[in-house]
Amino acid sequence: MGAMAGRNPNARGRDMVISMAVLIIPLALITWFFTVDPEPVVEPVDPGPTLAVAAEESPYPVLSPANLPADWTPTRVAWAADGERWITGEPAVGNSWQLGYLAPNEIYVAVQQRDRATQGFLRDVTREGVPEGSTVGIDGRDWERWVSADDRTRALVWRDGEMVAVVAGDTDFAQLEAFTGTLAAT
Repeated sequence: MGAMAGRNPNARGRDMVISMAVLIIPLALITWFFTVDPEPVVEPVDPGPTLAVAAEESPYPVLSPANLPADWTPTRVAWAADGERWITGEPAVGNSWQLGYLAPNEIYVAVQQRDRATQGFLRDVTREGVPEGSTVGIDGRDWERWVSADDRTRALVWRDGEMVAVVAGDTDFAQLEAFTGTLAAT
């Protein structure tokens, strides 16, 4: 018989390392690809059409910013007359208006209004907030300062008869007051 080729004593270890690399490298790449969080994309909305409908149908003056700096991005707008479908999918309780913006410091600030069932409305939009005990006058309106139970959310609340308007965000009162100062009734 002819001479048999000798077995390579390192083949076993080398083959195992190559096999492991073939498995581990793709798994590591797949894991990395699916765990990297991309920068969230902010989708701006055009509040104009919804604002026009709200201004026409609303029994109260609808508040929206005028002359807000261009680096504030509108991200949410909604209007529903009492009983119409609201953004939750449920019928709106009262005539309901919401307009939210992403501020330059990436804080969401919104103005919301409703003219019925205002206690539950205030509880929801202020995140279980309570009056802080002070008010601030802005453009002839007295706004109450509210703070959420966890001290995260601040809100300014203005009442006009049955209508309640709230400007809220997870920010300080200075930013809320600056935003509120741009609000005009339509």
